[in-house]
Amino acid sequence: MSIITTSILELRWSGVTIKAIWRNEQFWVIRGVSAHLFAVFQGFLKMLPSIDTNFTVTAKAADDTEFGELYIIKWTTLLIPPTTLIIVNMVGVVTGFSDALNGGYESWGPLFGKVFFAFWVIFHLYSFFKGLMGRQNRTPTIVILWSVLLASIFSLVWVKINPFISKTDSSTISRTCISIDC
Repeated sequence: MSIITTSILELRWSGVTIKAIWRNEQFWVIRGVSAHLFAVFQGFLKMLPSIDTNFTVTAKAADDTEFGELYIIKWTTLLIPPTTLIIVNMVGVVTGFSDALNGGYESWGPLFGKVFFAFWVIFHLYSFFKGLMGRQNRTPTIVILWSVLLASIFSLVWVKINPFISKTDSSTISRTCISIDC
């Protein structure tokens, strides 16, 4: 309760609107799953002795024809993780409702917590998704293909792990052989 009160007082004293805070939080999530993720990956690659990740520094006054190819940014690799995250959460919501419809009354309680967090991620990435689709639906095909592939792999791994079924409760484990290692 004191954290909420402190946050409300800080909002009031600073004069920052809730909309500005929401936009800042959205951009924080988008940067966290795209650019910062690749920065960490590049840092790991720099630690390997045989891989060189140096970049060329150019002056602003440099001739555009000489370094023109350096200013062309290929955004496709940065678009894949957030798009994958959107797809995984959308599939999770659909799968959750499907499982709740098939599972009966007891499965609706845990569903609301799972769906809340899935929608929380989707709402945070909504501006990214809107910008991605806002360019006359010219999203690069490779982004969609890699995102669907990664989302499928993550979903299959999640189904295989299935963390919401306890290992000791044999009543919830299916008697048929549906796993990969049967």
